[in-house]
Amino acid sequence: MEAGAFADFSSRTLDLGTEAVDRLEVERLRRILGAKEPGSSLLGFSDDELLLRLGALAPADGNRLTVAGLLLVGTEAALRRELPGHEAVYLQMKSDTEYDRRVDSRRPLLALLEQFSSALEAHNRIFTLKMGLFHFEIPDFPEEVCREALVNAFTHRDYSLPAPVYLRHFPDRVEIASPGGFFGGVNPDNVLGHEPITRNRLLAEILQRVRLVERAGMGVKRMFHVMLSYGKEPPGYEAGADYVRVILRSGRTEAGPGVDDSFARFVAGEQKEGRELTLHDLLVLSWLKRNREIDLGEAVRILQRGEYEAREVINSMSVRGLLEPFGQKKGRVYRLSKKVYSRLRKSVSYRVFQRAEAKFAEATILEYLDEMPEDKRFVTNEIVRTLLRLSPHQSGYLLARLVRRGELVLRGRGRSARYYRAASLPAS
Repeated sequence: MEAGAFADFSSRTLDLGTEAVDRLEVERLRRILGAKEPGSSLLGFSDDELLLRLGALAPADGNRLTVAGLLLVGTEAALRRELPGHEAVYLQMKSDTEYDRRVDSRRPLLALLEQFSSALEAHNRIFTLKMGLFHFEIPDFPEEVCREALVNAFTHRDYSLPAPVYLRHFPDRVEIASPGGFFGGVNPDNVLGHEPITRNRLLAEILQRVRLVERAGMGVKRMFHVMLSYGKEPPGYEAGADYVRVILRSGRTEAGPGVDDSFARFVAGEQKEGRELTLHDLLVLSWLKRNREIDLGEAVRILQRGEYEAREVINSMSVRGLLEPFGQKKGRVYRLSKKVYSRLRKSVSYRVFQRAEAKFAEATILEYLDEMPEDKRFVTNEIVRTLLRLSPHQSGYLLARLVRRGELVLRGRGRSARYYRAASLPAS
């Protein structure tokens, strides 16, 4: 069903007045707003006027609570009665099937967020990254990322479903699952690029006004940016018709914290020099840690942007010396520049050239020859170096292998040496 077929559930007015407001929760709301924006004009209003201006109270029929207002500042008794689907469960997992600790909560959202954040932080280990005189602390699970993921789970969930939000805290990951599938055309493959949309719009607007979440559309991007900057995997999303799950991986193993300290050090160094990396930069660089090269089609996929924007990102990274282009226009690919590769050598899962890559390199040379016009169906050491970003010795090694196998025929010597496709030469 399309998003337009839904009314905003959180804006519904309930048959509850201010007697169902928990004044301690109003004070908690004020405290959060005051910490985020001390100069906010909202702080000068009385409790009821503050709730009216936020939309937690509707002025019709003598100030009635909206669903969003009940979720934020309602009493727990009113929440249980009016919204039986509102519930959250924290599980500190010992394994995939057993847990050491369980916390069930039906408290209002702000109190619940603080409760679960405290439970998570109590077991959140820290890795200290040393850069000269500077030390950076990298937690297993960054607080701002977990908070944003939790807020998203409560903001976008389907409150008509009688199921709780689950926060499962494993030794190596955190999984946050909420009832209700993605909404309005969002899916795991476009969650970064899709325009912001929610089935509980009023609730989302109130949380933005009290500065508990990033401005519209920025929260998920912020999650990705923080995780990648710390040398971690980006958040992973899974979804079905009735659930959405976000997975945050610490990278920690029994052998150690699992932080990609080379990558984190590179990002911190760039920022220190005034060259802060964008989310798009980090997505491409993170991809190239594990993959030798990226083409425009792959950039479109991982950036979740159109072809024009993806090309602009790649070109900008090339101009700034982060990437180097290789190959012809039609088959052009981009690789880490030599400068960046040398700084990320411990991060990448490949080498610029290895024997295991010889088959790929040989296939690239033969494919290049097959695509060339008949009068240009040859390669030189220089062409191979440019095509594959190899040293003269590595290029010579590859070409010699192809000659020995009978795939290529050598004509000439030294700088005039050319290698032709054997099948295209006459028998003489």
